[in-house]
Amino acid sequence: MTLLLNEVKEAKRLLESRDIGSKPTAALFLLAKYYRQKEDLSKNETIEKLNDFMASCDKHYHPALWEDTIEDIAKKADRYPLREIESIGLTMKELDQIKTLNHLKYEKLVFVMLCHAKLHNTLFPDNHGWVNATIPEIYRAARVTVKYRKDKFLYLNDIESTGLISFSTRNDNLNLRVNFIDMEGTPVFEISDFRELGYEYLNYYKEGKFARCTECQKLYVRKTNNQKYCELCARSKKMASDRARMEKLRKKSNSEIAGNP
Repeated sequence: MTLLLNEVKEAKRLLESRDIGSKPTAALFLLAKYYRQKEDLSKNETIEKLNDFMASCDKHYHPALWEDTIEDIAKKADRYPLREIESIGLTMKELDQIKTLNHLKYEKLVFVMLCHAKLHNTLFPDNHGWVNATIPEIYRAARVTVKYRKDKFLYLNDIESTGLISFSTRNDNLNLRVNFIDMEGTPVFEISDFRELGYEYLNYYKEGKFARCTECQKLYVRKTNNQKYCELCARSKKMASDRARMEKLRKKSNSEIAGNP
């Protein structure tokens, strides 16, 4: 599951939509944190709630197959604080610094690093600008691709030479630090969704056609003017519609068979 700022809001969405997504373990861990920390449930009560949730999502769910996983999730869920942050604010001073790179791929990469660094500065005041994300995660979030793997480090070296970021001095550590964070200025751009940070940057500067999915609120590239859903939600909606249609046909067929002499 992608990094979430407001895990409470996402937990409530999961409970309402009953959409476990493509990573059920991550969704279950989020719900376990919600049950234990927001609803103050015990480990055993949380296990029962998680099993009920899974059963409501999948009629073929077998609790025995998930017993060990769910018990482990419920046990660990109170060790990790539940995040409840509405947004991360970026200042014009920070955005202007990014623009000095004058290279769109570099700009998107640094934008992603800035967002992660400011988030962790907010969570941990002694973070001092360190980016708590791996290099592959940064590239994925920025929607930046390279032809050769080594280019990833060449890009970062180029950016590092500007002084906007720096590497850890430890040889065995690939952590990155953002050096131009402005924690005191007035925000001009609020980031509340970390799923498509590269798109968020482009959309802020009106570069490209984007829209927010009416189902999950993720920013996506709009292909048609009447498009309402991102690709994943559109696929999920179609599958749900197909299942409902097949179930209706099955019931109609059973009814006709029952009515035959």
